[in-house]
Amino acid sequence: MVGRRRRRLYWTAGILGGALLLGGISTLAFYRSGRASTYRPGEDHAEITRQLDLDLPSDAPRLRLTEVTDAAGLGGFRSFAGTRSSQLPEDMGPGAAWGDFDGDGDDDLFLVSAGGPLAADAAALAPSQLYENRGDGAFALVPGFPETRVHGMGAAWGDADGDSDLDLVVTGFDTLRLFRNRGGRFERDLEFPELSGFWAGASWCDYDHDGDLDLYVCGYVRYVAPTGAVRTGMQYGFAVPYTLNPASFEPERNLLFRNRGDGTFDEVARELGVDNLQGRSLSGLWHDLDDDGWPELYVANDISDNVLYHNRGGRFEEISHAAWVADYRGAMGLAAGDWNRDGDDDIHVTHWIAQENALYDNLWRDQAGKALRFMDVADQRGVGQIALPMVGWGTEFFDLDRDGWLDLAVANGSTMETEETPKQLRPQASFLFWNRAGQAFHDLAPLDPALSTPRVSRGLALADYDADGDLDLLIVDRDGGARLLRNDTPGGNWIELRLRRKRGTIETALVALTIPGAILRRSPDSVSYLSQSSRTVHFGLGSATQAEAIEVRWPGGGRDTWRDVAANAIWELTEGEPAPRAAGGGRAELAEFWRTQRAAMDAMKKSRDPHAAIDLFRRALEIDPGHEDSLYYLANCLADTGDVDTALATLDELKRRNPMSHRAFLRWGTLRAVSASSAADLDAAVLALERAVEINPEETGALQSLGEVALLRGEPDLARQRFEWIVRTNAQPAQALYLLGYLAWRDGDAPRAQSFLERSRAARGKDWKPKGASAEGETKNRMHEERTPLGGACDAWDGSPDPASAYRALAERLTESRRG
Repeated sequence: MVGRRRRRLYWTAGILGGALLLGGISTLAFYRSGRASTYRPGEDHAEITRQLDLDLPSDAPRLRLTEVTDAAGLGGFRSFAGTRSSQLPEDMGPGAAWGDFDGDGDDDLFLVSAGGPLAADAAALAPSQLYENRGDGAFALVPGFPETRVHGMGAAWGDADGDSDLDLVVTGFDTLRLFRNRGGRFERDLEFPELSGFWAGASWCDYDHDGDLDLYVCGYVRYVAPTGAVRTGMQYGFAVPYTLNPASFEPERNLLFRNRGDGTFDEVARELGVDNLQGRSLSGLWHDLDDDGWPELYVANDISDNVLYHNRGGRFEEISHAAWVADYRGAMGLAAGDWNRDGDDDIHVTHWIAQENALYDNLWRDQAGKALRFMDVADQRGVGQIALPMVGWGTEFFDLDRDGWLDLAVANGSTMETEETPKQLRPQASFLFWNRAGQAFHDLAPLDPALSTPRVSRGLALADYDADGDLDLLIVDRDGGARLLRNDTPGGNWIELRLRRKRGTIETALVALTIPGAILRRSPDSVSYLSQSSRTVHFGLGSATQAEAIEVRWPGGGRDTWRDVAANAIWELTEGEPAPRAAGGGRAELAEFWRTQRAAMDAMKKSRDPHAAIDLFRRALEIDPGHEDSLYYLANCLADTGDVDTALATLDELKRRNPMSHRAFLRWGTLRAVSASSAADLDAAVLALERAVEINPEETGALQSLGEVALLRGEPDLARQRFEWIVRTNAQPAQALYLLGYLAWRDGDAPRAQSFLERSRAARGKDWKPKGASAEGETKNRMHEERTPLGGACDAWDGSPDPASAYRALAERLTESRRG
């Protein structure tokens, strides 16, 4: 395996040297002429290093990046604690992921830590950390996020369970964890399999168009720590221990978790033929490359051919060689985008040292039968030879200067060690390629100290974290922490789009925006390297003052078009709605909206002051009357203060604006049931809850409330049917088990009731403690606080296994209800 890799590298270098001597490479215009000679990484070489004077075109933008890491509150993050021990899992990560986990409109940030030496105790590892975007240019460490001290690699946000909150998957060496978002608070999903393995890139996608997110996870190698002397080999004049060479280890399988529809998964990679057993995989990109509405899967493999899986209606066909993208080089990062504006999306791939990076131009529109074909044009466009001395990792297309052409960022950092003791990895400068109207790319990084200063970089992700209309860069360094570079580069006009669906996913939606003379394409999918950029879609418009048309093709085939959308604003585009909705309008109004909404969320979650939150949510809704999160949380706060009628009216408004809002119907029905004073109220609650089930039949919250309403109405058989269905489909149905125990006790089966109580307690976890609050006495004054009609009685259970003790208060509650 080592010989194979060496032969390929020498073959590549030989081809390069011959091409240079023959003068047959078009990009020599970008480099100084000179005689080819033996190349050693790190030394200056006229033919393969960028010119010191750059020779930039006169119309190149004035690059202006401001490092704001410390000012933004991210300076305390560290990616590695301790001293390297020259083992592969210590050096491959980490990455980062942008995502709006709290639904307040700005992107929050999860930073993955590589941890520390492989033999270190978990307590000694640097922790991965979640930061909340405060909306004022700074971030705050989120308290209460489950401690995550692992040998981390990547992270990716996705709404795994369809509850409109982003959940988080984290990968690493012997690490594969799913964290469930429970209204802004996270808990680790212990039912999700943390399989043994070296897990790298993770990416969410509804590959089968069934309306829920599936998850692809790349497996790297089956790493085994050394037990004796460590052998070394020579690579480019450097001694490299075998523990740093991926060819020393067998490849790890890849995983595809198919969503069952309720947020639980079946692993089906082998069944669907995408387990990629021969590949040492690092990144997996879901992207519709032939515009048929179905996302392809392109996998970047180290020291083995890359693989392209053509999606044929939820089944896959491997077409890597036929499509000319079976790249044999050591591939790390992936990005997709229409950099040349020819109407299809192309692929950028970062590679190991002496292998150049690849820029695969998509040719499918020119092929007979529209077969997928690509051609590597990296050398022709100025992003190939320049990368020869570098090891490339994170990469993204983005419009740096908002001129309507996609530029390209690349994070670099060597895998070669220094000669120092202890040995460190060799730092390298990063790239920032400006796209000159689809003709060629020019590296602007030497103009900026933050990019030109050599570092051992890995992850790279983009977001407009400060909502000022341009994309900012986040780079994660293996030899330090994270660097946030605010983009202050002068440029053209812009539009940002937040895509909303009434049901389903947005990850592979295609957005086509028309300006005079061009159609620009974007998609919210992103993998980079171990990283995820913002799902807000950003367009630079140049001198255009509006988008003539914006068409969104939703996953599954639906299309919507909006016309004459003004520039320099953030818009929300909701499936099926005839007009875009300004997310606060212009910059000043937008900033005021999010300041107010953020303060409302803080008052609700942190200060526990619903009255203050109500006032702030109402002020935010004056600016943006249709903001769904503000309407929903305003209703919850109103309910918490006892103003049930106004809460129900607010939820009615949310239902009117979004007739497919599952949470609006669920909350309305539950609140109506909790506060019911008549049979008619319970009937209305049932209608709303049944509508919630129709919208999302796999989510069990509405069924839980329906079962409890059935008990209130004296329909025990119907209640039992609903609770039993929940137990069959929900991993931790503690409340349903508790109430099934009540029904068994009611029927005189005390042993079965006791069994249900024991299962309910086990489902609540070993750390569960009863709340100790009873629903008796002040029931009518407290009912609005209960999240389900009988939630107070269930919460009041002290954990006793004795059915008579456990159900006495509940029996009295139900008897009182039926009398009423």
